[in-house]
Amino acid sequence: MSPDMKLLRKQVENSFPAQCFSSFTSLGGLDRAMVIASQAFTTLIPLLIVSSAFLPIDDPDAVSDGMIRRLGLSGESADVVEEVFGNADPGSLGVFSIFLLVFSGVSFTRRMQRMYLHAWQIPTLQGMQGSAHAALGLLALLLEVALLSQLRGVVATLPLGWALTVVFSALASMVLWSTIPWLLVGRRTQWRRLVPGGVLTGTVVTVYGAATTFYMPELIQVYSDRYGLFGVTIALIGWLLCISVIWVAATAIATELDRAPQRWAVWLRARLRIETRPAPGVTAPPEVDD
Repeated sequence: MSPDMKLLRKQVENSFPAQCFSSFTSLGGLDRAMVIASQAFTTLIPLLIVSSAFLPIDDPDAVSDGMIRRLGLSGESADVVEEVFGNADPGSLGVFSIFLLVFSGVSFTRRMQRMYLHAWQIPTLQGMQGSAHAALGLLALLLEVALLSQLRGVVATLPLGWALTVVFSALASMVLWSTIPWLLVGRRTQWRRLVPGGVLTGTVVTVYGAATTFYMPELIQVYSDRYGLFGVTIALIGWLLCISVIWVAATAIATELDRAPQRWAVWLRARLRIETRPAPGVTAPPEVDD
């Protein structure tokens, strides 16, 4: 290989996109996203449904109605989603069932926690300390998602409701994906360091959410016609998988932005007043298989 080719190869390997891809790979991006998507479907959505039944809101089917609005469903496709996820009745669940759902939910946020700790090179939270922060993150996630779903419905009724809903969804997602990681890592990093990742995640998820309103209704209708209620699960898991990939990729990009030596990255960190000096004794925790 000629010296020029070696130099070009080194420049490509040290470029910001290449470093982001390397960080995404080190996080086990696709595998982790698949695990998160599947557990979100089996644990997080049922937890949201149960939680909505206990929240002080008028609509007992807040989560299913929110999913219908989020995906732009109508007609038969909306009826199918309502049949699968509607009619939340806390009285039909026993204490043990609710405990299992909460336990699974904490396990879900623990997976998120391990990824953030590894990505931001923060020592692993051990024992009850890690579980307590995971439970706090789960509680905040459930409350924010359920309540924001209601607020989106209110915003949608205003003049220019579609445009306002997109803007509101983007801002809400930015706040959500900046706050949840901060809680999960035990508030052991500067909140501003997490804002770029939250902004990136919120923006891309909002754009993707707007795009799904064009193809998701027909996809759910086709899958439900072919496979019945099982077809709805296929479509929704695919939707959750795309969101999970976005979330993991945004985390990888944000962490690389936090330590990138390029002038534009240094300038941006200075403008955001982000302090990137590592805390004494902080090293990257060993990767834990999920």
